[in-house]
Amino acid sequence: MYQLSQSDLDLSGEQLANGYCAACHLKPEPDALDRYTWETSVLPDMRKRMGLYLEEDFGQPLPEDKGVPDGIYSKTELISRENWAKLLAYYLENAPEQPLPQADKQTPKQGIPGFELEVPEFPMVRADLTTMLKVHPPTGDLWLGHRFRALYILDSKNGFKQLDSIPTPVAPVELKWGEDDSFKLLSMGLMDPANDSLGVIQSYSKTGETWSTIPIQEKLSRPVHVEFADWNGDGKEEHLISDFGNHVGRLSLYLSDSAGFKEKILKKDPGARRSIAVDFDQDGDMDILALMTQAREAILLFENQGKGQFRERTLLAFQPAFGSSDFRYEDMTGDGIPDLILVNGDNADLSQVLKNFHGVRIFENDGSGGFEESWFYPMHGASGLEAGDFDQDGKTDLVAISFFPDKNQAPKQNLIYFRQASKGDFEPFVLAKSPDFHWLMISKGDLDLDGDDDILVGTFAFDQLYAAPTQTWSPFIVLRNKLR
Repeated sequence: MYQLSQSDLDLSGEQLANGYCAACHLKPEPDALDRYTWETSVLPDMRKRMGLYLEEDFGQPLPEDKGVPDGIYSKTELISRENWAKLLAYYLENAPEQPLPQADKQTPKQGIPGFELEVPEFPMVRADLTTMLKVHPPTGDLWLGHRFRALYILDSKNGFKQLDSIPTPVAPVELKWGEDDSFKLLSMGLMDPANDSLGVIQSYSKTGETWSTIPIQEKLSRPVHVEFADWNGDGKEEHLISDFGNHVGRLSLYLSDSAGFKEKILKKDPGARRSIAVDFDQDGDMDILALMTQAREAILLFENQGKGQFRERTLLAFQPAFGSSDFRYEDMTGDGIPDLILVNGDNADLSQVLKNFHGVRIFENDGSGGFEESWFYPMHGASGLEAGDFDQDGKTDLVAISFFPDKNQAPKQNLIYFRQASKGDFEPFVLAKSPDFHWLMISKGDLDLDGDDDILVGTFAFDQLYAAPTQTWSPFIVLRNKLR
C-alpha cells in the first residue's frame, strides 16, 4: 500500500479501489452498501486507517483516544487527497441510493412440521441474557450460560427445574464434558466490542457439592469458541481457541508438550469465529477448518504437516461487509463428501443497514478440495446455524436464526427451518406464533432421550443489559421434535 501511495500513476477511482482495498481484504463492490452508508461511515473509517485526516475530522476523538492499539490506523498518509477524492467518487457514484432488495425467494410457510414449540416458564426474576446452551448427552439436562457470570444446570425431564448454579469468571460460551462430573468451560470476557483479555478456559471438577476450578488458559482476547482434538498425535487432548477480539485477536492452537501446552498462533487477526477439527485430506491426522470474520472474511484450511506445522489455504473468501457469522461442515448432498454451510448476517459494525447478500449458503465440495456455492436463501441478519437430519429421512436439514432481522418482514423471519425435501430442494418454515424474543444462541440435542434431536434457541434482551429485569425469566425456547 505504501508503494502505491508513492506512485505517480494517473489511476482511476476504480483502479485505486482495486489497489488500496484489495491490499487488505477482498474488495467490496460499490453496490454492497447504499451511498449514505459509504459516505458517512465506512469510507471515512477506511480513510483514517490509511492515515489521511481531513478538516472534517477536527474535534473528533482519535483512534488512540478510543483505546485502539497502534498499527491499526496508519501514522503515515498512505493515500493522497487527490487520489482519495477519486476513490471516494468511484464508490459514491456507483452505489445505490437505498440498500438493494433481497432476491426473489420462496416465502416461508408458517408452522414448522414435526416440531412443537415450548416456552418454558420460570418463577424467578432474572435477565434474559443467554450466552450458551448445551444438552448433556447422557442425561438430556440443559446447561445454560448466562452473561452475568453464571452456569445453570436445568433438569429437562422435570420442567427445567434448576439443579445447580455455578459461578463463572465471565460469560460462558463453550463447554465440553469429561468423565464423571468434570468439564472444561470457555468464558468470553466482555461481549461488547473491546480489546480486553479477560477470557479464560478452565477445568471444573466436583467434590461433594463444591465445584473447584483449575485455569487452563487465561488472558484470552474475547474468545468465542474452542475446539478439542489431538493434533500432534501424542494421545493428549489439545485445544484450539478462537479469540475474536476487536481490533486485535488471533486463532491459537495449544499443543501439548512436556510443560503443559504451548501456544501456536495460526492466524494473528481479529474475528476468529469458529473452528472444526477434521481430517480434511484423509491422511490420518487432524486438520483445521476455521471461519475468520471482520475485515478479512474467509473459511480457511490449516493442513496438518506434522511436527506442529500447518499449511494455510483459503477455501472461500468474502468482502468485509459480508458479515460471516457461523458455519458447519456436513454432507448436504448425500454423496458422502462433507460440504460447507455458512450463515452471514453480522450487522453490528459500520454498516447497520439491511443487506441483500445476507443469508444461508451451501458450498458444495467437488471432492478435490474446491467449493462452489450451490444454494443460497436470503435471510436478513442470519447469525446462527444448526444442521442435522431432524426428520431422520436420510437428508440433512438446516435451521438458522437471525440476530439482526428485518422487523418489518412478514412472516417474521428471525428463525427459519429448512427441510430438505429432496436433494438440494429446501422448504423454508417459520414459527406459526413466534414469541417476541431476540435470538442469540441456537443448539440441538436430545432433551428427552427419545432418539431424535430437539432444537433450543436462546434469548437475549438488550434492554436488560444495564437495567434490572422486572419480568420472570425466559432464557430460551424449545422446538420439541415429535418424531418419536
